[in-house]
Amino acid sequence: MQPAIQQVIRALAEDGRAGAIGIAEHAVEAYLAGSPTEGDRALSRDILVRDLASLRGIAPHLAGFIGRVETFVANLAQPSLSRAA
Repeated sequence: MQPAIQQVIRALAEDGRAGAIGIAEHAVEAYLAGSPTEGDRALSRDILVRDLASLRGIAPHLAGFIGRVETFVANLAQPSLSRAA
């Protein structure tokens, strides 16, 4: 069994290695790719944002890293200009 995505993000944030944000972004993309439909992906994004907010409350010292991941998730929810056209 794989660890929950928020546990992966917390571990990356606490590790503080260079490139950790890129790995977290890849983990988010992989997590969302497991959703079979766009509706499921939207629900997974909402759950992830809720879990990240909870993580921010539990580990406020990781707020900067968590904020960057939250921004990445929010940008995934935005339709790109090429898809909108």
